[in-house]
Amino acid sequence: MDSGGLLDSLDGSVPGPWVDQYNSWRLSATRFLQQSNYRRPRPRPFRTAFIGAACFFVLILLLRSSGSEPEVNYWLQYPSYHPFHEKPEDATIVSPKLSLDRNDTLPHNLQKTNPSFHLVLPATRSTPGLCRALTSAMIMDYPPPTLVRYGRQLPEGSTGHDYMVDRITGIYNFLAYTPRLEDHDIVLIVDGFDIFFQLPPEVLITRYQELLRETNAKLREKYGMVTVERPFRKDGVETLQKYSQRVIFSASKECFHALGEDAGCVSVPRSSLPPDAYGWKTDTQEQLTRPRWLKPGAVIGQVADLKLIYAQVLRFVEEHRAVEGDYLALTQMYGRQEYVRELERLRTTSGFRETLYRWIGISEATNITSVSPSLESGQRYEYGIGVDFESRLFFNSVNAKQDVEWLKYNNITKTSRVQMEHRVPREHRLLLPDDVSEQNLGNPFTQPKFGKDEYINPPWNDTLDYLPKNRSWDNVPLLTNIHSAEVPVLVHMNSKEKRTVRDTWWSNMWYFPWARALLRKYMRAQTGFDAAQDALLGGRDWWDARGGAGGIWTDKGEWIDYPEVCSGFERDVFDDDMGVFGEEGGDGYGGPVYNRFGNLIKGREF
Repeated sequence: MDSGGLLDSLDGSVPGPWVDQYNSWRLSATRFLQQSNYRRPRPRPFRTAFIGAACFFVLILLLRSSGSEPEVNYWLQYPSYHPFHEKPEDATIVSPKLSLDRNDTLPHNLQKTNPSFHLVLPATRSTPGLCRALTSAMIMDYPPPTLVRYGRQLPEGSTGHDYMVDRITGIYNFLAYTPRLEDHDIVLIVDGFDIFFQLPPEVLITRYQELLRETNAKLREKYGMVTVERPFRKDGVETLQKYSQRVIFSASKECFHALGEDAGCVSVPRSSLPPDAYGWKTDTQEQLTRPRWLKPGAVIGQVADLKLIYAQVLRFVEEHRAVEGDYLALTQMYGRQEYVRELERLRTTSGFRETLYRWIGISEATNITSVSPSLESGQRYEYGIGVDFESRLFFNSVNAKQDVEWLKYNNITKTSRVQMEHRVPREHRLLLPDDVSEQNLGNPFTQPKFGKDEYINPPWNDTLDYLPKNRSWDNVPLLTNIHSAEVPVLVHMNSKEKRTVRDTWWSNMWYFPWARALLRKYMRAQTGFDAAQDALLGGRDWWDARGGAGGIWTDKGEWIDYPEVCSGFERDVFDDDMGVFGEEGGDGYGGPVYNRFGNLIKGREF
């Protein structure tokens, strides 16, 4: 029964005097019952907007809050301010070249003011691997290499650890005590026996600096800036990037063996390659792992930075007996650097924001939960170390031989299908890199020009000096990392099958069929007007100040001609049955070698 029916049933039983009151009561009761049975929602837009705004305001406050900071400032507790803070990415290695004719007069007081570039190879003896490295460096027109500890014999009974310590000592002594080696100079240190150069030094330097700029922009966003007191400055303070990258090592798919749960294996950054670079099984198998761990076979950086690093490595290897002590030391240094960086990041970030970012999967946190390295207050752990994840500079062959192809970039059919053949899920259009074009590097097969009466050495020989005229960078085979779509500058062959890999890959390098002619071209290009002009300007614009070409320096300051190091290894280097280099036509090898000051280093003047 509804409300109206109920009241009607009571209507006949109400006495007359109470009719008016009864009707009033009936009307009120009817309205009450109707409202009880037919409730309608009442909109409250102001209250909803207010609650939403309040929630948004509280969320903003939580995101902006840095929370309560602990007493420890890790940036100060573990010294992070670099004593040499000039940015290596801003160094001008290749200075503008003066355009001079043969009849022009050189300006007075010529000085080489830009930083120099040095190539260092630790090697105690001649081997086929060393001669291949030297040959490829010369063909690519690198500065005269410096051999560290070449010809040095340790006492009988010396162990592998002793030789390793001696090698690290030699590298540090070269960095610390070589005359005219400046803190802002750039040094490339590579394994003396397992390296092939593929691209010229100007490509290496340019890519090194570009990689630093890209990485430092990300580090600046992740860690921010810091202001420190500097009484000697006008404003009394200095604002600088908290953490930066200055030195680049080769990257590997494996960490130092048997290291376990160490920061050097656990806390290092994730690879910059996509998480599915090798398909859905990426990072589940050794060969399908993205490179992210440090490998010491190749490193580039400024002298000031490398001195700090190798001083610490030398202290470590002198205290720990291990054949691969330098590898272990560098791995742990890299890990502890990243561990301290993460402690400082967590100190200065919002706890709520960190939790939120972890929840939605965009956190930049470094894994430090399962490691607890021993840290000493006041000890430096910041060295500006990073690795080349994508093989822009260095390609490491450990568990990675299947990642590469030798591509001729004018073969569009091959370049368009090779990524599919390697099952690369995120395909990129494979094109010859801009910095490897003939427009930027010139044609590597073009012979230098000489005047009619100019002396050239080695003497010209139509057979020995033949180079093709229809080749350039776009139609020679270039080793390419298919998964990163990069053409590395140099290749480090230190895999388990490295002896077989060395032989096979050497014969695949783009210059191998013409290696002897290209090496003779390099030797010959160091004479004549252009070479003399470069020498007056301090050697090649990116060479070290010692000058010289066509040979090798030792860390003792001695000059050695190429045949003195590589005579007897012609079959391993050239495989052409044309005999000892420089004596193919019955002529003796050699000529005068001068330094930047015009002083005779070796040989006799004509």
